[in-house]
Amino acid sequence: MTTVAQDLPDTGVPRGGVFTGDSQGLHGLVLDVRGGTVPAYTSSGCVAHGELAGLLAGRTDRLDPSAPDSVFHREEHEPLPGERRPVPFLPKSRLLTPAEQRVAAECFARTLATGELTSGPAVATFEAALADFTGLHATATSSGTDGLIVALRSVGVEPGDEVIIPANSFAATENAVLACGAVPVLADVEPERHTLDPVSAGAAVTSRTRAVLPVHLYGRLADMAALRRTADAHGLRVVEDACQAIGVTGVGRHSDAAVLSFNPYKNFGLTGKAGAVLTGDGELAERVRAIAYHGFHPDTKNVKTEPWGLNSKIDNPIASVAMGLLPGLTLKNYRRAFLAGRYVTGLAELHAAGLLTLPSFTPDHAWHLFTVRVPGGPAERERIRARVREDGGVETDIYYPVLTHRQRTPLHGRLFSRSRLPHTEQLHTTAFQIPLHNQLSLTEQNRVIEALHAAVRPTAR
Repeated sequence: MTTVAQDLPDTGVPRGGVFTGDSQGLHGLVLDVRGGTVPAYTSSGCVAHGELAGLLAGRTDRLDPSAPDSVFHREEHEPLPGERRPVPFLPKSRLLTPAEQRVAAECFARTLATGELTSGPAVATFEAALADFTGLHATATSSGTDGLIVALRSVGVEPGDEVIIPANSFAATENAVLACGAVPVLADVEPERHTLDPVSAGAAVTSRTRAVLPVHLYGRLADMAALRRTADAHGLRVVEDACQAIGVTGVGRHSDAAVLSFNPYKNFGLTGKAGAVLTGDGELAERVRAIAYHGFHPDTKNVKTEPWGLNSKIDNPIASVAMGLLPGLTLKNYRRAFLAGRYVTGLAELHAAGLLTLPSFTPDHAWHLFTVRVPGGPAERERIRARVREDGGVETDIYYPVLTHRQRTPLHGRLFSRSRLPHTEQLHTTAFQIPLHNQLSLTEQNRVIEALHAAVRPTAR
């Protein structure tokens, strides 16, 4: 049995006081719980904090895995004595708990009975709750992809413009640029963060560049302050693909707009595709709202303020479900941060020995995915993944198996045949993801840690 150490470096994040629910606050809470002392917190009253704020006001012991009724206890997923179940990477049947499924069904049924199946009051309510949680203007959209398109168009991206992006993201990032008639231009990433490198982005700027579109990959915030400086030096707009980074401290603070996703697989997942555009600029927020719905003035029926727009607003039933599930948002992010810290300490020996590279346990992360790297390249990576699967019953994944410039379409060949991205390509040959999701049990996580120790250690002999 692998021992999971309980020591993590203190990153100096302030603890106690008003509970903000962002990644810095959750990071500090994880350190508090692991240290055995949780200081007094008071809630800001934000809806998204509901479940976690209730625990902080009363049963803080439930935030500790050792409590019998801990928030980490998942009885329905615990094996019977002698049973050894597989550990799936991201089981679809567990995207929502049974209690969350009931809440979602009840919310949808209530909205169904009203007949308000497209626009409706839940949309504005959800947008207001998002604004309260993020401190930014919020427009809820039909998907994160549509949110990216709306945001890019709202900041002035036109056909023929260039937008700088990384190559190691989901296709939605490049597709949003292409949907605007613009041209995606690739820049390299920072090796430690896996996110867009400000220096490489600056080197990719041409006279046609209009915007920079960094991605907070796996939930880790890109170096937004430096990217903002790069953009300002060239007169560019900045849109953040924050689809994996809900709740991360600083999202939307150094950009013109940021985009979230509520796809069922995300940290805060709904019962269908949905997203949101965030901005601190009130005038830009009005333009976002117009472009997201046919170019219409947000408060005047069928009167255009923009020459064109999309049918990209969230539907009222999905917004209703979102409001029903929203009180659990920061509790989910707390669980993920705690489990990520457990991985970091449980796999620390392998990291110290140079057998496995782990992400740093930092307060600027939503821990949407937990990504590890092996030193030996793709063959060694596949050997380890096979051992973990066959001997340990643990499923892993390579979440984005094909980089943007490696896609085999005529368009990609024309656009990216000369792309040289050494850091991106090196990371891509060594990285893979291990299970980390909202319903991962401690028993399952221990199995993952044990399987990796067993699979990786033979490489030292």
